[in-house]
Amino acid sequence: MNNSDLIEKYFENSLTPKEQLVFNDLLQNDEAFKNEFIFEKDLKKVIAINQKENLKSTLQNFEKKLENNSKIFFLPKKWLAAASIILLIGLGFWFVKNTYFPSDEKIYAQNFEPYRNIIQPIVRGEKINTIEYKAFVAYENNECHKAINLFNSSTNSEADYIQFYKAMCYLSLNKTSNAINLLLPIATANTQENTNKNFKEIANWYLGLAYLKNNEKQKAISQFSLIANHPEASYKKEKASKILSYLN
Repeated sequence: MNNSDLIEKYFENSLTPKEQLVFNDLLQNDEAFKNEFIFEKDLKKVIAINQKENLKSTLQNFEKKLENNSKIFFLPKKWLAAASIILLIGLGFWFVKNTYFPSDEKIYAQNFEPYRNIIQPIVRGEKINTIEYKAFVAYENNECHKAINLFNSSTNSEADYIQFYKAMCYLSLNKTSNAINLLLPIATANTQENTNKNFKEIANWYLGLAYLKNNEKQKAISQFSLIANHPEASYKKEKASKILSYLN
């Protein structure tokens, strides 16, 4: 019986009393045997014994490909097997990480959607010539550059709701810093008016997303924490909590 078989039987708890004596002697006196045993022991930590048979065929196929196609074909089979195991584990970790712990970019993409127009309901076929009305028509048509120019030209250009919808346009255009500069005063304003209070709460959500998009993770965490923990907050409260579970 060669050393590999002896080690294998040890992990299967199938050594006979005589084989156990041989095993103990080799482990104490044979450095090569000891190294091989430690190597096998480390592999067992990576893969549970009861998974061994399920992986066996996959590892064998992978090993053959390495032997046939790789420049490292001269490595011992034990190391080839280890490389295949590490690769499988790495792929598994990558899958889990990307599925259950999405990147900041993915979180942003999944959650950003320009806020609907609640200021100037557009009635198709209706002809209204105010600049503000035309700005919201452009906004609903996703004509962001045009909408920004019209918002800037409207008589209420400094109003919070105009600044808010301009920020939506800038986020849609990936001009995140511009959006943050517009959203921050709205989100931090001290106001009691119902309309402005509503926009303040909504602006907090989009400001968190903007920080995330702008790679300002700690600011994003603070912003989503404000939404998730504020007793009176309601807009996107559950989604803010979910995002925090990914970011913290």
